Amino acid sequence: MARLLRSNGALVGAQITLFPGNRLQLRVSGLGPNRKHLVLKSSDSALRVVPLKVNDKNIEQVLRLEVQEHSIVCRRVVHVDAYVTDAQGRPQHKDINTARLTVEVAPRLTLPDENSEAGILARMLIVENASPDHEKYVNQSEARESMQWMVHVLRNRLRLGPQHFAARGATDLTALIKGRNQVKGFENYPTIAASQNQLLNHTLDIAHDGTHARQKEYITYVASAVAVAKGENIDPDPSPTGLYAWRTSDSRDPGHNFRRFRSKGGQDFYTLTDAFLAGLQPKVNATR
Repeated sequence: MARLLRSNGALVGAQITLFPGNRLQLRVSGLGPNRKHLVLKSSDSALRVVPLKVNDKNIEQVLRLEVQEHSIVCRRVVHVDAYVTDAQGRPQHKDINTARLTVEVAPRLTLPDENSEAGILARMLIVENASPDHEKYVNQSEARESMQWMVHVLRNRLRLGPQHFAARGATDLTALIKGRNQVKGFENYPTIAASQNQLLNHTLDIAHDGTHARQKEYITYVASAVAVAKGENIDPDPSPTGLYAWRTSDSRDPGHNFRRFRSKGGQDFYTLTDAFLAGLQPKVNATR
């Protein structure tokens, strides 16, 4: 019986996800019934098992799983099984005592076209929210809810009138996000400011990195941003008066016309004061 371990000693688990170009180094701890190292074989040529350090005098061997760089357009399920070898080191039969490793080989994650509304929204949501290794990250459910609330903020600003939020002239979400002092780093979109672009790429890199312990969380995080950006399964606005702003938790409020509603996903969300809304009401009615 052998155990598959990551480089840090943690168990690999029964299933992992890898993407084109991934190279995951493994330690295989244990020998076969013949006191020799087992041979691990892949069921699909898209995934190679490369031996790095194999010495029967040591209880561990070091292997590397490599996913080919060429384009993978659809999900594949690949099995990696351990085989007992003969005297010449050739695989003979499966070792029933060593658990099979299932590898999902998936196409690289893609964000919506950068020139679409969903494209700018998805990138903004990834950058503006607390990702899985951020100190303010709670869980996937809260991250997705925070993303939904941000979309409510933007849509509410358009409905009420972007001129009330220093975004005069904005007629859609793209123009609103790109407005001055609206979303940091997105003023010159599709060019994103350096720090925000670095965070975006960092998030996508981890989501594609089978060696990272939190890869699955990052995959879900990115998928949530894309789904929310496309308007899939958006829950109703949680504020009776509507959400109209967000700020990173514990930072300065957006102004005296705003009232804090609730914190979510590392963000403080705001509605408008009753006095401000009351002052707008006659004007809103007059336009109907």
